[in-house]
Amino acid sequence: MKQKVIYPLLKLAVVSAALFWLSRRVDFAGVWRVLSEAKTGWLALAALLVLVPVLIAGFRWKILLGTLGIRLPAGRLALICQIGQFFGVLVPGLAGDDGTRLLYVSRLAPGRASQACSTVLLDRLIGFCCLFALSLVCIPLNWNLLSTQSSTRAVAIGFLVAGSAVIGSCALLFCLSRSQLETLVQLVRCRFPASRIAGEWAAAADIFARNKAALSVVAVAALCAQILICAMYWTVGMAVGIEVSLLVWTSFVPVIALAGVLPITFAGIGVRDYLLFLFLGSSLHGGGDRLAALSLLLLGYTLFSALLGGVVYLFHRAKPASQVLPSPSPVTQY
Repeated sequence: MKQKVIYPLLKLAVVSAALFWLSRRVDFAGVWRVLSEAKTGWLALAALLVLVPVLIAGFRWKILLGTLGIRLPAGRLALICQIGQFFGVLVPGLAGDDGTRLLYVSRLAPGRASQACSTVLLDRLIGFCCLFALSLVCIPLNWNLLSTQSSTRAVAIGFLVAGSAVIGSCALLFCLSRSQLETLVQLVRCRFPASRIAGEWAAAADIFARNKAALSVVAVAALCAQILICAMYWTVGMAVGIEVSLLVWTSFVPVIALAGVLPITFAGIGVRDYLLFLFLGSSLHGGGDRLAALSLLLLGYTLFSALLGGVVYLFHRAKPASQVLPSPSPVTQY
């Protein structure tokens, strides 16, 4: 009971500290002036870019479920992803977004819930890998900007090291043959012999191993979604007069995205603001008001997406998949 009270209070403290820190760095009258002069065309484009990654998420999820023989329309899955945006604001971190998707897919695929839920976690893993992959390409291209401060240089180097480790590990797993993957899964199965979930995950791993082409499509789609998110930041920046190239945004927006999943604040307040000032503060002389306006607009788009998800949640009713094939035989082989 105490944790239910203390944890929200800690997050509220983080938000309060962030707002206090921000108030010492900007002139709110100047921020309001920047907001009032924002270019509506760029803002409208940003609103569209907020929605497109959700549609791509539904498409990715449809492909992953399809490899398991679970047939669901991409549109319905996109609606669930949109609902996840709503709960992602209410419950910070991955628990809100992914927890919502896990709940819905367990209802949509009765009898295959564990395997269906594995697609949510796999999709999240692929998304993280794409964030790191994007950074591995873009951080070196923008090294002159990122290396001007010791703090940004340290973050960039840490991200490059972590990204190299993650991408290398995933590439190694992806390159394993089916027999090698089966051996690896069997080791896990032997470690948890009484776990039915481990057996079903073993079957899912076997199916995914035979559908590497599908995983490649999902990875490309996830990479496109991350680029669109970077483009959304770029368009909002252009709306408030921050004329930084899209390539520059792609070098540190992945850092902001990964930091945003930490369950330490509400809707990314504080974390996003600090990182924006960290990465762009030194390159925008006197641009604190514009960065604060940018941060407020990004918060507004986050709440807009969450509100849209809340509306969908009120009217959407989960229906079982039109086709759910029985659990494949590899479950009994491990």
